[in-house]
Amino acid sequence: MSTEGASNNELLLAACKQDQDDMLTDVLDQPGTFDINCTDALGNTPLHYAAQCGSLDCLKILLTHDNAQGLNINSRNRTEDGTPLHKAVAYTDDPSVAFTIVELLLEAGADPALRNKLGQKPAQLVARDFTELKDHLEKAELASKVDRSEIAGLDDSDSSDGEVSD
Repeated sequence: MSTEGASNNELLLAACKQDQDDMLTDVLDQPGTFDINCTDALGNTPLHYAAQCGSLDCLKILLTHDNAQGLNINSRNRTEDGTPLHKAVAYTDDPSVAFTIVELLLEAGADPALRNKLGQKPAQLVARDFTELKDHLEKAELASKVDRSEIAGLDDSDSSDGEVSD
């Protein structure tokens, strides 16, 4: 890909589409020259493309790089009103990569209960034969709805030793 004349925002998008982790790092190492939540004409961000294209290394960099502060984990695109998590579940080239991407997004705070323009949650977009991923998303959604104070015997003063209070 020719990068001559491309802005750093365009390079971020291209790097994540093409799993070019070196290009992504080069741009991220230039703070103040890019918008980490930049979008293309469809409203997709670098995070959408990393998730959609199975760009696992780029996704990890976006989630951890010091200059990627302010990354919107639940950003929505214009076409489907979909989040990066919606894009990740549609990646079918390698189920283990898709599962890892979903896991990383959830750990970073992605909301599995958000619906796209058609009213679908990410779990509803998972391929039929990928039940493990669907189950994982459904459990994550349930866990996100449970308030720690609602669990019998637990309160914020409990230590993390796993014992139930009296």
